[in-house]
Amino acid sequence: MLALSLPSRYLTEARDDDTTDLWRAMLGPPREGLQALAALGVGAIEVGDVRGENDTDVVADALAAVRVGGMRPHAHLWLPERFDPDEPPATLIAAVRALAAPGDAPAACAIHGHRRHEPDAFAATVRDLCALEPWLRANGAASALEVCRDRPDGPFGGTYAEVTAVVSAAEEVLGAALGVTWDLGHTTWNHLNGRDALWPDEAFLSRVTHVHVHDVGATGRTHFPLDEGRVPLPGFVERLRDVGYRGLWDLELYPARWPGTAAERRRRLDVSIAMLSEAVS
Repeated sequence: MLALSLPSRYLTEARDDDTTDLWRAMLGPPREGLQALAALGVGAIEVGDVRGENDTDVVADALAAVRVGGMRPHAHLWLPERFDPDEPPATLIAAVRALAAPGDAPAACAIHGHRRHEPDAFAATVRDLCALEPWLRANGAASALEVCRDRPDGPFGGTYAEVTAVVSAAEEVLGAALGVTWDLGHTTWNHLNGRDALWPDEAFLSRVTHVHVHDVGATGRTHFPLDEGRVPLPGFVERLRDVGYRGLWDLELYPARWPGTAAERRRRLDVSIAMLSEAVS
């Protein structure tokens, strides 16, 4: 199923930032936007900004709007520091509850590791992942640790090997298999900048339960539309098919980074949806 990441404040018709206004200029009001996306073949919406500091009601209302609009709601979550399953953050509760519905498969939600510059980032990420995962599964969801850009100030998990190491360590503690998010744009950026191999090994690939799709722009920034042509999309899709991947193909695009008018950016969004649809069909 094709998915698109959208900000919660667009879906709730808030008007307080340039990003929200740009999505509205591109898609129209949320109800019209969801209808237009469905007509293009998009079946799920990932609310991409579920964080502890976000307004709980806005997150819940955004996910509810997706379901009312006839699409499957999804969420990009965060890894709370020293997560306590007896006192989970209110925003996390609201998001996970909104994902659960009769007949839905457990939602594999992308999660970033803790910041690399924090003390013992590896151990802290493993610790909190082990605390969070059982709570998520009890509430109809699951984590999918994301491979990010390999930067000194970025999240731990900037290479295939780092993500696999964290998840393997957590699996040993939990006694259960965990998933990972393969972010195709991040790994292409890593390869272009000499930080990691382009193609993942079997240890990473066999754990993929969620996929983020975007390209790398000429300036080196990520989350560009797929017509940039730097992400080897057909090859990535082929490898995922080889391991039987059946999750969402989630376009995670940031049009505020692209040049052009709202109409031009909308055209590039539509082109990206069509390119991804063709690649995975």
